[in-house]
Amino acid sequence: MNFGVKRGYCCLVTAVSLICLDTFLSPLKAEISKGQQSKNQIIFNYESLTNTWNYQDLQKRIEQEEVRELLVSNSNWLNSSELMATQTIKPDDLTQEYEILSSYILPEFTHITDNKQQVPQTNNIDKNTAQKPKITTDFLLADEPLPPSQQGIFWNPARPDSHAPIAVMGEHIHSEGEIMVSYRYMLMEMEGSRVGTDDISDEKILEQFPVTPTRMTMQMHMFGMMYGVTSNLTLMAMLPYVVKDMDHITRMNRGFNTDSEGIGDIKLTGLYQVLNENRQRIHFNAGISFPTGSIEARDRTPAGPDQLLPYPMQLGSGTLDLHPGITYLGQTDEWSWGTQIVGTLRLGTNSNSYKFGDEIMLTAWGAKKWSDWASTSLRIKGRNWGNISGKDTRLNPNIVPTADPTRRGGTQIDIGFGLNLFVPEGDLRTGRLAIEFELPIYRALQGPQLETDWQLTAGLQFTF
Repeated sequence: MNFGVKRGYCCLVTAVSLICLDTFLSPLKAEISKGQQSKNQIIFNYESLTNTWNYQDLQKRIEQEEVRELLVSNSNWLNSSELMATQTIKPDDLTQEYEILSSYILPEFTHITDNKQQVPQTNNIDKNTAQKPKITTDFLLADEPLPPSQQGIFWNPARPDSHAPIAVMGEHIHSEGEIMVSYRYMLMEMEGSRVGTDDISDEKILEQFPVTPTRMTMQMHMFGMMYGVTSNLTLMAMLPYVVKDMDHITRMNRGFNTDSEGIGDIKLTGLYQVLNENRQRIHFNAGISFPTGSIEARDRTPAGPDQLLPYPMQLGSGTLDLHPGITYLGQTDEWSWGTQIVGTLRLGTNSNSYKFGDEIMLTAWGAKKWSDWASTSLRIKGRNWGNISGKDTRLNPNIVPTADPTRRGGTQIDIGFGLNLFVPEGDLRTGRLAIEFELPIYRALQGPQLETDWQLTAGLQFTF
Protein backbone atom coordinates (compact mmCIF):
# COMPACT_ATOMS: atom_id res chain seq x y z
CA MET A 1 0.00 0.00 0.00
CA ASN A 2 2.79 2.43 0.86
CA PHE A 3 4.54 1.58 -2.41
CA GLY A 4 1.39 2.47 -4.39
CA VAL A 5 1.05 5.82 -2.63
CA LYS A 6 4.68 6.71 -3.27
CA ARG A 7 4.38 5.76 -6.94
CA GLY A 8 1.28 7.88 -7.33
CA TYR A 9 2.92 10.79 -5.58
CA CYS A 10 5.97 10.55 -7.89
CA CYS A 11 3.75 10.46 -10.98
CA LEU A 12 1.87 13.52 -9.77
CA VAL A 13 5.07 15.48 -9.10
CA THR A 14 6.48 14.51 -12.53
CA ALA A 15 3.34 15.61 -14.33
CA VAL A 16 3.23 18.95 -12.53
CA SER A 17 6.95 19.51 -13.33
CA LEU A 18 6.44 18.80 -17.03
CA ILE A 19 3.50 21.18 -17.20
CA CYS A 20 5.52 23.96 -15.55
CA LEU A 21 8.53 23.34 -17.81
CA ASP A 22 6.36 23.43 -20.91
CA THR A 23 4.73 26.67 -19.75
CA PHE A 24 8.14 28.22 -19.09
CA LEU A 25 9.60 27.21 -22.47
CA SER A 26 6.55 28.07 -24.58
CA PRO A 27 7.61 31.69 -25.35
CA LEU A 28 11.12 30.54 -26.22
CA LYS A 29 9.87 27.79 -28.53
CA ALA A 30 7.53 30.22 -30.22
CA GLU A 31 10.38 32.69 -30.82
CA ILE A 32 12.63 29.95 -32.23
CA SER A 33 9.86 28.69 -34.49
CA LYS A 34 9.15 32.22 -35.73
CA GLY A 35 12.84 32.82 -36.44
CA GLN A 36 13.15 29.53 -38.30
CA GLN A 37 10.10 30.36 -40.42
CA SER A 38 11.64 33.73 -41.30
CA LYS A 39 14.90 32.11 -42.28
CA ASN A 40 13.13 29.53 -44.40
CA GLN A 41 11.47 32.33 -46.39
CA ILE A 42 14.69 34.17 -47.24
CA ILE A 43 17.43 31.55 -47.40
CA PHE A 44 18.49 30.52 -50.89
CA ASN A 45 19.29 26.99 -51.89
CA TYR A 46 23.03 27.07 -52.49
CA GLU A 47 23.56 23.37 -51.97
CA SER A 48 24.11 22.87 -55.69
CA LEU A 49 26.98 25.37 -55.62
CA THR A 50 29.12 23.64 -53.02
CA ASN A 51 30.92 21.36 -55.42
CA THR A 52 33.30 24.04 -56.68
CA TRP A 53 36.16 25.91 -55.07
CA ASN A 54 36.54 28.32 -57.98
CA TYR A 55 35.88 31.74 -56.42
CA GLN A 56 34.78 33.53 -59.56
CA ASP A 57 32.71 30.65 -60.97
CA LEU A 58 31.00 30.26 -57.61
CA GLN A 59 30.40 33.98 -57.44
CA LYS A 60 28.74 34.19 -60.85
CA ARG A 61 26.44 31.31 -60.05
CA ILE A 62 25.53 32.81 -56.68
CA GLU A 63 24.74 36.13 -58.35
CA GLN A 64 22.42 34.44 -60.86
CA GLU A 65 20.65 32.58 -58.06
CA GLU A 66 20.28 35.77 -56.04
CA VAL A 67 18.72 37.67 -58.91
CA ARG A 68 16.24 34.89 -59.62
CA GLU A 69 15.21 34.47 -55.99
CA LEU A 70 14.96 38.20 -55.33
CA LEU A 71 12.79 38.79 -58.37
CA VAL A 72 10.44 36.03 -57.27
CA SER A 73 10.38 37.36 -53.72
CA ASN A 74 9.70 40.93 -54.85
CA SER A 75 6.87 39.76 -57.04
CA ASN A 76 5.28 37.86 -54.18
CA TRP A 77 5.65 40.76 -51.73
CA LEU A 78 4.16 43.37 -54.04
CA ASN A 79 1.18 41.21 -55.04
CA SER A 80 0.31 40.02 -51.56
CA SER A 81 -2.59 41.44 -49.60
CA GLU A 82 -0.36 42.56 -46.77
CA LEU A 83 3.04 44.30 -46.72
CA MET A 84 5.40 43.17 -44.00
CA ALA A 85 7.43 45.68 -41.99
CA THR A 86 10.90 46.15 -43.36
CA GLN A 87 13.94 45.44 -41.28
CA THR A 88 17.56 44.98 -42.39
CA ILE A 89 19.00 41.57 -41.64
CA LYS A 90 22.59 41.46 -40.48
CA PRO A 91 24.76 38.89 -42.28
CA ASP A 92 25.73 37.42 -38.89
CA ASP A 93 22.10 36.27 -38.46
CA LEU A 94 22.58 33.73 -41.23
CA THR A 95 26.23 32.83 -40.75
CA GLN A 96 25.57 29.12 -40.29
CA GLU A 97 23.54 29.00 -43.50
CA TYR A 98 26.06 30.51 -45.92
CA GLU A 99 29.45 30.70 -44.28
CA ILE A 100 31.10 27.93 -46.33
CA LEU A 101 29.59 29.12 -49.59
CA SER A 102 29.70 32.89 -49.74
CA SER A 103 32.27 34.93 -51.62
CA TYR A 104 30.05 37.96 -51.94
CA ILE A 105 28.51 40.83 -50.00
CA LEU A 106 24.94 40.08 -48.96
CA PRO A 107 22.26 42.37 -50.41
CA GLU A 108 19.63 43.82 -48.12
CA PHE A 109 16.71 41.48 -47.47
CA THR A 110 13.27 42.14 -46.04
CA HIS A 111 12.70 40.45 -42.73
CA ILE A 112 9.22 38.96 -42.34
CA THR A 113 7.73 39.55 -38.91
CA ASP A 114 4.36 39.26 -37.23
CA ASN A 115 3.89 43.03 -37.43
CA LYS A 116 1.51 43.56 -40.35
CA GLN A 117 0.53 46.70 -42.15
CA GLN A 118 -2.11 47.41 -44.72
CA VAL A 119 -0.78 47.17 -48.27
CA PRO A 120 -1.14 50.48 -50.10
CA GLN A 121 -2.46 50.66 -53.63
CA THR A 122 0.00 49.71 -56.33
CA ASN A 123 -0.04 53.18 -57.86
CA ASN A 124 0.84 54.70 -54.49
CA ILE A 125 3.83 52.53 -53.83
CA ASP A 126 6.96 54.58 -53.36
CA LYS A 127 9.46 54.25 -56.18
CA ASN A 128 12.22 53.32 -53.77
CA THR A 129 10.09 50.45 -52.46
CA ALA A 130 9.42 49.11 -55.93
CA GLN A 131 13.03 49.42 -57.01
CA LYS A 132 14.90 46.15 -57.45
CA PRO A 133 17.38 45.40 -54.69
CA LYS A 134 20.98 46.13 -55.62
CA ILE A 135 23.44 43.29 -55.52
CA THR A 136 27.07 44.07 -54.73
CA THR A 137 29.74 41.57 -55.68
CA ASP A 138 33.21 41.54 -54.18
CA PHE A 139 35.63 39.70 -56.47
CA LEU A 140 38.44 38.10 -54.54
CA LEU A 141 41.97 39.06 -55.57
CA ALA A 142 45.10 37.16 -54.63
CA ASP A 143 46.17 39.74 -52.05
CA GLU A 144 42.71 40.92 -50.97
CA PRO A 145 41.42 39.89 -47.51
CA LEU A 146 38.89 37.09 -47.30
CA PRO A 147 35.32 37.82 -46.17
CA PRO A 148 34.84 36.73 -42.55
CA SER A 149 32.68 33.81 -43.67
CA GLN A 150 35.56 32.33 -45.71
CA GLN A 151 38.30 32.75 -43.13
CA GLY A 152 39.43 29.39 -41.83
CA ILE A 153 38.05 27.61 -44.91
CA PHE A 154 39.81 29.02 -47.97
CA TRP A 155 43.47 29.88 -48.46
CA ASN A 156 43.92 33.45 -47.19
CA PRO A 157 46.15 35.43 -49.59
CA ALA A 158 46.11 38.71 -47.63
CA ARG A 159 48.78 37.64 -45.15
CA PRO A 160 52.51 38.35 -44.93
CA ASP A 161 53.23 34.61 -45.06
CA SER A 162 50.95 33.79 -48.00
CA HIS A 163 54.01 34.21 -50.22
CA ALA A 164 57.03 31.96 -49.74
CA PRO A 165 60.43 33.34 -48.68
CA ILE A 166 61.54 35.89 -51.26
CA ALA A 167 64.27 33.69 -52.80
CA VAL A 168 61.64 31.11 -53.85
CA MET A 169 60.08 31.92 -57.22
CA GLY A 170 56.92 30.70 -58.88
CA GLU A 171 55.41 29.59 -55.56
CA HIS A 172 51.99 31.28 -55.82
CA ILE A 173 49.32 32.04 -58.41
CA HIS A 174 47.03 35.00 -59.02
CA SER A 175 43.34 35.56 -59.74
CA GLU A 176 42.12 36.15 -63.27
CA GLY A 177 43.21 39.54 -64.60
CA GLU A 178 45.48 40.30 -61.63
CA ILE A 179 49.04 41.57 -62.16
CA MET A 180 52.00 41.49 -59.79
CA VAL A 181 55.27 43.29 -60.48
CA SER A 182 58.39 42.50 -58.47
CA TYR A 183 62.03 43.39 -58.01
CA ARG A 184 64.61 41.17 -56.29
CA TYR A 185 68.22 41.90 -55.43
CA MET A 186 70.44 38.87 -54.83
CA LEU A 187 74.00 38.96 -53.53
CA MET A 188 76.11 35.81 -53.26
CA GLU A 189 79.58 35.67 -51.71
CA MET A 190 82.07 32.88 -52.48
CA GLU A 191 85.52 32.65 -50.90
CA GLY A 192 87.90 29.74 -50.56
CA SER A 193 87.85 26.48 -52.50
CA ARG A 194 86.70 22.95 -51.81
CA VAL A 195 87.28 19.45 -53.16
CA GLY A 196 84.48 17.13 -52.15
CA THR A 197 83.53 18.09 -48.60
CA ASP A 198 87.04 19.30 -47.68
CA ASP A 199 88.55 22.76 -47.90
CA ILE A 200 91.66 23.17 -50.01
CA SER A 201 94.17 26.00 -49.74
CA ASP A 202 95.17 28.29 -52.59
CA GLU A 203 98.77 27.11 -52.23
CA LYS A 204 97.70 23.51 -52.77
CA ILE A 205 95.75 24.42 -55.90
CA LEU A 206 98.67 26.42 -57.29
CA GLU A 207 100.78 23.26 -57.20
CA GLN A 208 98.56 21.94 -60.00
CA PHE A 209 97.37 25.11 -61.75
CA PRO A 210 99.27 28.33 -62.57
CA VAL A 211 96.23 30.41 -61.58
CA THR A 212 93.43 29.92 -59.05
CA PRO A 213 90.38 31.98 -58.13
CA THR A 214 90.27 33.14 -54.51
CA ARG A 215 86.96 34.98 -54.24
CA MET A 216 83.84 35.71 -56.26
CA THR A 217 80.74 37.84 -55.77
CA MET A 218 77.63 37.62 -57.88
CA GLN A 219 74.87 40.21 -57.89
CA MET A 220 71.56 39.81 -59.66
CA HIS A 221 68.81 42.36 -60.23
CA MET A 222 65.69 40.34 -61.06
CA PHE A 223 62.69 42.10 -62.58
CA GLY A 224 59.50 40.05 -62.64
CA MET A 225 55.86 40.15 -63.63
CA MET A 226 53.03 37.72 -63.00
CA TYR A 227 49.62 37.76 -64.69
CA GLY A 228 46.54 35.70 -63.87
CA VAL A 229 45.19 34.39 -67.18
CA THR A 230 42.46 32.45 -65.38
CA SER A 231 41.80 31.64 -61.75
CA ASN A 232 43.96 28.50 -62.16
CA LEU A 233 46.60 29.63 -64.69
CA THR A 234 49.23 32.29 -64.01
CA LEU A 235 52.06 33.34 -66.32
CA MET A 236 55.37 34.60 -64.96
CA ALA A 237 58.25 36.38 -66.71
CA MET A 238 61.67 37.04 -65.16
CA LEU A 239 64.39 39.32 -66.54
CA PRO A 240 67.77 39.12 -64.73
CA TYR A 241 70.62 41.59 -64.86
CA VAL A 242 73.79 39.89 -63.66
CA VAL A 243 77.02 41.36 -62.27
CA LYS A 244 79.97 39.02 -61.56
CA ASP A 245 83.36 39.80 -60.05
CA MET A 246 86.20 37.32 -59.44
CA ASP A 247 89.62 37.69 -57.79
CA HIS A 248 92.56 35.49 -58.78
CA ILE A 249 96.13 34.80 -57.70
CA THR A 250 99.02 33.33 -59.72
CA ARG A 251 102.01 31.18 -58.76
CA MET A 252 104.08 34.35 -58.95
CA ASN A 253 101.83 35.74 -56.16
CA ARG A 254 100.33 38.26 -58.53
CA GLY A 255 96.67 39.08 -58.10
CA PHE A 256 94.21 40.22 -60.71
CA ASN A 257 90.47 40.72 -61.08
CA THR A 258 87.95 39.99 -63.82
CA ASP A 259 84.32 41.03 -64.09
CA SER A 260 81.33 40.71 -66.38
CA GLU A 261 77.83 42.11 -66.39
CA GLY A 262 74.74 42.22 -68.54
CA ILE A 263 71.33 40.65 -69.11
CA GLY A 264 71.04 37.00 -68.16
CA ASP A 265 68.71 34.33 -69.54
CA ILE A 266 65.07 35.47 -69.70
CA LYS A 267 62.67 32.96 -68.19
CA LEU A 268 58.94 32.38 -68.84
CA THR A 269 56.91 30.10 -66.59
CA GLY A 270 53.34 28.86 -66.51
CA LEU A 271 51.82 27.98 -63.13
CA TYR A 272 48.74 25.74 -63.26
CA GLN A 273 46.78 25.05 -60.09
CA VAL A 274 45.34 21.57 -59.61
CA LEU A 275 44.22 21.76 -55.95
CA ASN A 276 42.78 24.58 -53.86
CA GLU A 277 40.77 23.43 -50.86
CA ASN A 278 40.99 23.09 -47.10
CA ARG A 279 43.57 25.91 -47.09
CA GLN A 280 45.96 23.88 -49.22
CA ARG A 281 47.19 24.47 -52.76
CA ILE A 282 49.11 22.50 -55.37
CA HIS A 283 50.26 23.81 -58.73
CA PHE A 284 52.58 22.67 -61.49
CA ASN A 285 55.48 24.81 -62.71
CA ALA A 286 56.38 24.68 -66.40
CA GLY A 287 59.20 27.08 -67.25
CA ILE A 288 61.51 27.73 -70.17
CA SER A 289 64.55 30.00 -70.28
CA PHE A 290 65.95 31.55 -73.42
CA PRO A 291 69.70 32.02 -74.17
CA THR A 292 69.67 35.81 -73.93
CA GLY A 293 72.67 35.90 -71.56
CA SER A 294 76.09 36.22 -73.17
CA ILE A 295 78.52 33.29 -73.33
CA GLU A 296 81.18 35.54 -74.88
CA ALA A 297 82.08 37.67 -71.84
CA ARG A 298 85.66 38.94 -71.98
CA ASP A 299 88.03 40.93 -69.81
CA ARG A 300 91.70 41.71 -69.24
CA THR A 301 93.85 38.94 -67.72
CA PRO A 302 97.64 38.37 -67.48
CA ALA A 303 97.31 36.57 -70.82
CA GLY A 304 96.05 39.66 -72.65
CA PRO A 305 93.64 42.61 -72.74
CA ASP A 306 90.62 40.84 -74.28
CA GLN A 307 90.49 37.28 -73.06
CA LEU A 308 87.47 34.94 -73.02
CA LEU A 309 86.41 34.40 -69.41
CA PRO A 310 85.90 30.89 -67.93
CA TYR A 311 82.50 29.21 -67.55
CA PRO A 312 81.44 30.64 -64.14
CA MET A 313 81.94 34.21 -65.39
CA GLN A 314 79.58 33.89 -68.35
CA LEU A 315 76.15 35.52 -68.06
CA GLY A 316 73.96 32.78 -69.54
CA SER A 317 73.86 29.11 -70.43
CA GLY A 318 73.71 29.55 -74.20
CA THR A 319 71.03 26.86 -74.41
CA LEU A 320 67.26 26.62 -74.30
CA ASP A 321 66.49 25.22 -70.84
CA LEU A 322 63.34 23.65 -69.41
CA HIS A 323 62.31 24.16 -65.77
CA PRO A 324 59.59 21.67 -64.74
CA GLY A 325 58.41 21.59 -61.15
CA ILE A 326 55.61 21.27 -58.63
CA THR A 327 54.71 23.40 -55.59
CA TYR A 328 52.61 22.58 -52.50
CA LEU A 329 51.32 25.14 -49.96
CA GLY A 330 49.48 24.78 -46.66
CA GLN A 331 48.10 27.24 -44.11
CA THR A 332 46.52 27.53 -40.66
CA ASP A 333 45.47 30.64 -38.74
CA GLU A 334 49.01 31.44 -37.57
CA TRP A 335 51.30 29.16 -39.59
CA SER A 336 52.02 28.39 -43.22
CA TRP A 337 54.34 25.97 -44.97
CA GLY A 338 55.28 24.76 -48.39
CA THR A 339 57.61 22.73 -50.52
CA GLN A 340 58.80 23.02 -54.11
CA ILE A 341 60.86 20.88 -56.43
CA VAL A 342 62.16 22.36 -59.69
CA GLY A 343 64.52 20.93 -62.28
CA THR A 344 66.69 22.48 -65.01
CA LEU A 345 67.06 20.44 -68.18
CA ARG A 346 69.49 21.70 -70.84
CA LEU A 347 68.38 21.18 -74.43
CA GLY A 348 71.27 20.56 -76.79
CA THR A 349 74.62 22.33 -76.76
CA ASN A 350 75.30 26.01 -77.21
CA SER A 351 77.18 27.75 -80.01
CA ASN A 352 80.47 27.16 -78.18
CA SER A 353 80.00 23.36 -78.19
CA TYR A 354 79.15 22.78 -74.53
CA LYS A 355 76.19 22.78 -72.15
CA PHE A 356 75.96 23.28 -68.41
CA GLY A 357 74.93 20.34 -66.27
CA ASP A 358 71.32 19.59 -65.44
CA GLU A 359 70.14 20.69 -62.02
CA ILE A 360 67.52 19.76 -59.46
CA MET A 361 66.46 21.91 -56.50
CA LEU A 362 64.25 20.84 -53.58
CA THR A 363 63.19 23.29 -50.89
CA ALA A 364 60.79 23.31 -47.95
CA TRP A 365 59.84 26.09 -45.55
CA GLY A 366 57.65 27.03 -42.63
CA ALA A 367 56.50 30.51 -41.62
CA LYS A 368 54.93 32.06 -38.52
CA LYS A 369 52.47 34.97 -38.85
CA TRP A 370 53.09 37.36 -35.96
CA SER A 371 50.63 40.04 -37.06
CA ASP A 372 48.62 41.17 -40.08
CA TRP A 373 51.76 42.73 -41.51
CA ALA A 374 54.78 40.64 -40.41
CA SER A 375 55.93 37.02 -40.54
CA THR A 376 59.21 35.14 -40.22
CA SER A 377 60.30 31.98 -42.01
CA LEU A 378 62.78 29.13 -41.82
CA ARG A 379 63.72 27.30 -45.00
CA ILE A 380 65.96 24.45 -46.08
CA LYS A 381 67.15 24.08 -49.66
CA GLY A 382 69.08 21.32 -51.41
CA ARG A 383 70.66 21.61 -54.87
CA ASN A 384 72.51 19.16 -57.07
CA TRP A 385 74.05 20.15 -60.39
CA GLY A 386 76.15 18.26 -62.91
CA ASN A 387 79.39 18.92 -64.70
CA ILE A 388 79.61 20.68 -68.05
CA SER A 389 79.23 18.46 -71.10
CA GLY A 390 81.53 19.26 -74.00
CA LYS A 391 83.97 22.16 -73.84
CA ASP A 392 84.84 25.52 -75.28
CA THR A 393 88.08 24.80 -77.14
CA ARG A 394 89.27 28.37 -76.59
CA LEU A 395 89.61 27.75 -72.85
CA ASN A 396 92.65 25.86 -71.52
CA PRO A 397 91.57 23.61 -68.59
CA ASN A 398 95.18 23.31 -67.42
CA ILE A 399 95.55 27.02 -66.63
CA VAL A 400 92.79 27.64 -64.08
CA PRO A 401 90.23 25.29 -62.43
CA THR A 402 87.29 27.44 -63.63
CA ALA A 403 88.21 26.57 -67.24
CA ASP A 404 87.96 22.81 -66.59
CA PRO A 405 84.45 21.53 -67.50
CA THR A 406 84.92 18.41 -65.33
CA ARG A 407 85.22 20.47 -62.13
CA ARG A 408 81.84 22.23 -62.13
CA GLY A 409 79.38 19.77 -60.49
CA GLY A 410 78.33 19.64 -56.87
CA THR A 411 75.74 19.30 -54.12
CA GLN A 412 74.85 21.91 -51.53
CA ILE A 413 72.32 22.25 -48.70
CA ASP A 414 71.45 25.68 -47.32
CA ILE A 415 69.34 26.97 -44.46
CA GLY A 416 67.54 30.29 -44.87
CA PHE A 417 66.09 32.81 -42.40
CA GLY A 418 63.42 35.13 -43.80
CA LEU A 419 61.25 38.12 -42.93
CA ASN A 420 58.11 39.04 -44.88
CA LEU A 421 56.30 42.38 -44.46
CA PHE A 422 52.84 42.99 -45.93
CA VAL A 423 50.81 46.21 -46.23
CA PRO A 424 47.16 45.28 -45.51
CA GLU A 425 45.65 48.76 -46.02
CA GLY A 426 46.39 52.30 -47.16
CA ASP A 427 47.88 53.69 -50.37
CA LEU A 428 50.44 50.88 -50.56
CA ARG A 429 47.89 48.13 -49.85
CA THR A 430 48.99 44.66 -51.11
CA GLY A 431 52.63 45.82 -51.23
CA ARG A 432 55.27 43.45 -49.87
CA LEU A 433 58.85 43.80 -48.66
CA ALA A 434 60.84 40.67 -47.90
CA ILE A 435 64.38 39.56 -47.12
CA GLU A 436 66.08 36.18 -46.70
CA PHE A 437 69.61 35.26 -45.61
CA GLU A 438 70.99 31.79 -46.51
CA LEU A 439 73.93 29.90 -45.05
CA PRO A 440 75.34 26.57 -46.28
CA ILE A 441 75.25 23.59 -43.93
CA TYR A 442 76.62 21.02 -46.40
CA ARG A 443 78.83 21.39 -49.50
CA ALA A 444 80.32 18.65 -51.68
CA LEU A 445 81.99 20.06 -54.82
CA GLN A 446 83.78 18.41 -57.73
CA GLY A 447 86.66 20.83 -57.42
CA PRO A 448 88.81 22.52 -56.68
CA GLN A 449 85.85 24.88 -56.91
CA LEU A 450 84.92 28.10 -55.12
CA GLU A 451 82.48 27.46 -52.26
CA THR A 452 79.45 29.61 -51.44
CA ASP A 453 79.66 31.28 -48.02
CA TRP A 454 76.28 33.05 -47.92
CA GLN A 455 73.50 34.51 -50.03
CA LEU A 456 71.22 37.48 -49.38
CA THR A 457 67.94 38.10 -51.24
CA ALA A 458 65.71 41.14 -50.78
CA GLY A 459 62.67 42.09 -52.80
CA LEU A 460 59.61 44.25 -53.35
CA GLN A 461 56.29 43.00 -54.71
CA PHE A 462 53.16 44.92 -55.60
CA THR A 463 49.81 43.56 -56.82
CA PHE A 464 47.09 45.41 -58.69
